[in-house]
Amino acid sequence: MAVGTTEFGRLRGAGIKRQLGRLEMEDRIAAFLREGNVCVLATCLDDRPRATPIEYYSDGLIIYIAASRGTKVPNLEANPRVSVAIYSTPYTDWTDWYQVRGLQITARPELLRFNEQPEAYVAALQIYDWRKYRRALGKDDEEPRGTTMVKLIPELIEFRDLGLLREGYGVLQTWTNDGTND
Repeated sequence: MAVGTTEFGRLRGAGIKRQLGRLEMEDRIAAFLREGNVCVLATCLDDRPRATPIEYYSDGLIIYIAASRGTKVPNLEANPRVSVAIYSTPYTDWTDWYQVRGLQITARPELLRFNEQPEAYVAALQIYDWRKYRRALGKDDEEPRGTTMVKLIPELIEFRDLGLLREGYGVLQTWTNDGTND
C-alpha cells in the first residue's frame, strides 16, 4: 500500500491545524476527563523528577487528587510546577488511530488541608469519590481529615484527539487559561 493511501494517512498528511472554539474545546476536554480517573502526576524536587500514577476526579477542567504521606506533597510544597498526563489508549493495533486520545496539563496546584481551609477541603471531597477508596480498605464512611487534597488548576492543556481529523480539526488542540486560544 502506498504512503498516504488510507483515509487516516491522507488526513494526517494534510497538515490540518484548525482549532475548536474555546467552549467546544472545554466541553470535549471535560468529557474526556470524566471518562477516566487515573492520571500520571509529574512533580520535581531538587532536579529529581517523579511521575506517579494516581487516581483523580474532575470538575470541569479542574482535577482533584488525594495525596497522603509520601513524596507528592513535599515536592509540591517545594516546587509548585506540575504536569499531568492522561491517555485513553495505552495500546493500538495500528488500525484504528481515530480512537487515540490523550492530554497533558500544565497546572498550578493548591494544597487543601482540613485544618487550614475546611470549606475548600470539604468542597474538594464532594468531587473526589473518597468513599470508594475507604470501602476498599474496609474502613467506614467517616470523612477523611488527615489527607491533603490537591486541586490542580490548569494553565495549559494540550489535548490530542486523532478522531478530530475526520471532523476537519487538528489533532492537537491547545487550551490556555488566559483565553488566547479564543
